[in-house]
Amino acid sequence: MSRRALTSLPVGGGRPPLQLARLDGGLFSTSSISAADPRTGALSANAGEQFQAAFDNLQRLLDMAGISPAELGLVTVNIPDQSYRPHINKPWLALFPDEQRRPARKTNQYPLPAGQQVQLQAMGLAGQRPKPLQIPCFAHKDPLPAGVRIGDLVFSSVIVDQDPATGKQSGDPEVQLRQAFTTLETLVKDAGGSWDDVLHMYVFLRDRAEQPLLIKTWLEVFPADGNRPARKTIFYDELKGRTTIAQLQAVAVIGQGQRKNYEIPNVGHHDPIPMGASIGRLMWSSGMSGQPPGQLDSRGSLGEQCRWAFTHLRSLTEQAGASPDNVGHVTLLVRNYDEEPEIMRHWRELFPHPDDEPTHHTMALGLSGQSSSVQVHIVGAL
Repeated sequence: MSRRALTSLPVGGGRPPLQLARLDGGLFSTSSISAADPRTGALSANAGEQFQAAFDNLQRLLDMAGISPAELGLVTVNIPDQSYRPHINKPWLALFPDEQRRPARKTNQYPLPAGQQVQLQAMGLAGQRPKPLQIPCFAHKDPLPAGVRIGDLVFSSVIVDQDPATGKQSGDPEVQLRQAFTTLETLVKDAGGSWDDVLHMYVFLRDRAEQPLLIKTWLEVFPADGNRPARKTIFYDELKGRTTIAQLQAVAVIGQGQRKNYEIPNVGHHDPIPMGASIGRLMWSSGMSGQPPGQLDSRGSLGEQCRWAFTHLRSLTEQAGASPDNVGHVTLLVRNYDEEPEIMRHWRELFPHPDDEPTHHTMALGLSGQSSSVQVHIVGAL
């Protein structure tokens, strides 16, 4: 039996609907929210108009679902490059005028589908309101909190590697990385939690050469095999040429018991991370690629990779005592948006009913230097 309630806002011009899925317990997520006119599917060529339209579409979808913007815990703003950042704050402040009720925010930069200058994706907890979290001496340049606690959930905004007390950045990459983890720990402590409560982390890393430092720091922070958060490491082009080596973003669950790890038999990772983790009833996964069991570095056709990736999705939920019906959101990492129709054909085999499926967000990000053409990440309620 499905654990999802799906709200869909139709969009004209043959574009996919905007969707919001609500899981048992109140966790909800949206699909990709574009700036397309819901009636015609048209996109303005003006960047400011697109950003306003995207936030308007988010408001429309929330209204249809009977959810307030004040129930959002995290909004991810996806843009093609740095030049679009100045367009974010005007519609952001219009939707979230109360600084004590703003969600966490992360801005990601990567290629978007043709004609799109912004996409939003949001998560929240129905019936709850976010409370801003504090890091001493730390503040974002933009009007957003360092993170929020909403119910038992903690969402961080982007966490960087400057020392909050001085505003300075070490020239030593290892010191930088340790500082980013220390700053994140301070945020989680302000929410009433600890490292034991962290469920998932994104690590945006400047270069693959810094990965050994990440693994070293990761094992110091999370030494116990079988008791680690899920994680996705993204080698992030936006950091290339900058002094910053890493950005962190995390989700934590406070006061809901011990973290559990899940693995898919004979399917592993290069890094010391689990395939999935849960705390209480909430589950986040690491990235699941389309390699057959026992063949970590193989690369089949796109169709073969899709079949295995979605097979792994099912297997992981079963390891947690659940099923794909418990999945509320899926992030799809792809190399090429032209391949999305083939990916969605396999999606429809796993989720055959358009009125009962998870939301999904597709990103041309995170597969640089990997053998995968597609990777799936899930959020669910057990």
